[in-house]
Amino acid sequence: MKHLLLSFLLLIANACAAQKYVLIDKKMSMPISYTNKVTLEQSYKNLFAVEKSKIRPFIAELEKIAAILSDKNKAKPETFDVIIGKTRIIGLKIPLAAEERLDVVISTDCDNTSVNMHLSDAKLSNANNAYFITTWIKYIKESLK
Repeated sequence: MKHLLLSFLLLIANACAAQKYVLIDKKMSMPISYTNKVTLEQSYKNLFAVEKSKIRPFIAELEKIAAILSDKNKAKPETFDVIIGKTRIIGLKIPLAAEERLDVVISTDCDNTSVNMHLSDAKLSNANNAYFITTWIKYIKESLK
């Protein structure tokens, strides 16, 4: 009987699917959650989905963008387009009289549900955008622990 029960529990454990996506709150007000399927309802709740296996490269790319925005002396790239799994990061340099600014949009398409987020707005200063991105990175890292 013990062996039968143990076999049954092992079968159930193997049948359970691991959660595939990390849901990140765009406004940083709710803790990160995990899901197997991304829905429109989650999109309406301001949740941004990233594949769980790609979260570290996603954070690394956000850190690069924050570093570009923080460095006043470094020339900004004209454009960039980075794809990390199902997430895409698109950036465009906007030359202004005072400084070159970056407009960055991130988007993801998980389970036929597209979610977009304006990560860096050229209407705001690079310092403000870098601060927001750095704060968002800290929120993600702390929530993942």
